[in-house]
Amino acid sequence: GLATALIQRETIEAAHKDSAFWANLAVGAALGLATLALAEPAASFYSEPRLAPILRWYALWPLLGSLSVVQQALLRRALRFRELALRQLAGALAGGLVGIAMAYGGMGVWALVAQQLVNQGVALIVLWAIADWRPRFAFSYLHFKHLFGFGFNVLAANVVRAIGFQADRLVLGYFLGATELGYYSVAQRLLAIVTEFVAGSAERIVVPLFSRIQGERERVNRGLMTAQRILTLITIPAFVGLAATAPVLLPVALGAKWQASVLSTQILAVASLGFCLSFFFGHVLTALGRPGLRLGIVTAQAISQAALSLIGVRFGVAGLASAVSANQVLFYAVELLILHRQAGFSIAAHMAEGAAPVLASIAMAAGVVLLSLALSGQRPVIQLGAELALGILIYGGIVFFCARRRLGELLELARGLRR
Repeated sequence: GLATALIQRETIEAAHKDSAFWANLAVGAALGLATLALAEPAASFYSEPRLAPILRWYALWPLLGSLSVVQQALLRRALRFRELALRQLAGALAGGLVGIAMAYGGMGVWALVAQQLVNQGVALIVLWAIADWRPRFAFSYLHFKHLFGFGFNVLAANVVRAIGFQADRLVLGYFLGATELGYYSVAQRLLAIVTEFVAGSAERIVVPLFSRIQGERERVNRGLMTAQRILTLITIPAFVGLAATAPVLLPVALGAKWQASVLSTQILAVASLGFCLSFFFGHVLTALGRPGLRLGIVTAQAISQAALSLIGVRFGVAGLASAVSANQVLFYAVELLILHRQAGFSIAAHMAEGAAPVLASIAMAAGVVLLSLALSGQRPVIQLGAELALGILIYGGIVFFCARRRLGELLELARGLRR
C-alpha cells in the first residue's frame, strides 16, 4: 500500500521514502515469520506433510520482496520501465535456468521453489544496482502517517485479494483432494501466463499514468476509451482462441496426462477474459484517489467468490470453474458501473469498442472448431499448427477490413512500448 501511495502522491519527500522502506521491511519480516509458523498447520490441513518444508523456504519470499518495494515504486513513478523490465528479465532468466536444471535433475517440486526464490533474489540484486536511491536509518511517524492514510486501503485490498481469491483452490483442495486441485491449478496457470502477457505490463503503468492526469476528467475518459479499444482487440481473441484450441493445445504443450484440465481451461477462459478487460478499473479508482472504494469492491468480490465456490464445488471441478467465471463476469459489470459514475464516460460507447473483436473472435472460434473436427486423428502438433494459422487468418482478416484504424493504434502502441 505504501508503494502505491508513493506513486500517487503529487509530491514526496525523502522522509516519505525512508519511512516506507523500513515499514515494508518490518511487514516482510513479519510475514516471513508468520509463514514459518503456519507451515505445519497448513500441511496438516491438507494432510500433506511435504508442504511444510516448502512453506518454510517460501518464508524468504516476503522478506526479499519487501527490500525492493520502494525502489520499484520510485522507478514506476518516474516511468523508468526499461530498468524495471531489465530487472524482471534477469530474475526470470536466472530462476528459469535453475528451475529447469533442478527439474531435469529429478528434484521435483523443489525445482519450482528454487526457481521462484532465485528469481526474486537476482531481481533484487539487479534492482539495487539500477536504482540510485538508498534508504537512510531514519523513520518519521508523521510522513509514514501521510502515506498510510492512503496506503492502508490499498494494503487491505491487496490482502483481501491475496487471501479471498484463493477461496476456489482452498475449497477444491479440501473437498476434492490434491489430484483434482492439480488439474485445476494447471488450467489456472496456463491462463495466468496469457493474462500476464496481456495485462501484466499494462497493469504496472496504470496508477502512475492516471495519477498524473487525475484532475483532468476528459483526459481520464479518453485514456479509458483507448485502453478498452486496445484491450478488446488483444484479449478477446486471445482467450476465445485459447478455449477453442485447448483440447489440442494442452496435450501438445503439457502432455496427454493433463487432458483432464481441458474443460477447466475452457471455462476459466471466461473469467480470465473478464479480468483482463477490467484489471485496470480498480487501479484507475486508486489513481483518482478512491482506494477505499476499490477496497469495498474487492472485499465484496472475494466474499462472493468464496460463497459461489462452496456451491460450485458440489458439481466438481467444472462446477467450481463455472462459479469463478460467473463471479468475475458479475463484478466486471459492477466495476464498470462504479467507474462510470466516478469518471462519467459513456457505457454504451465503452461497450461498442468491443463489437468488432467479439464478432471476429466468434467467427475465428467457429472456424477452428470445424477444422478440429475435420483434422481429427491427425498428429496433435500438426492439428494445433493448422488451428492457430486458421484462427489468426480469420481474426486478422476480419479486423483488418472492419477495424483497420484500431490496428494502426495497436502498432503505434507497440512502437511506443519498444521505445
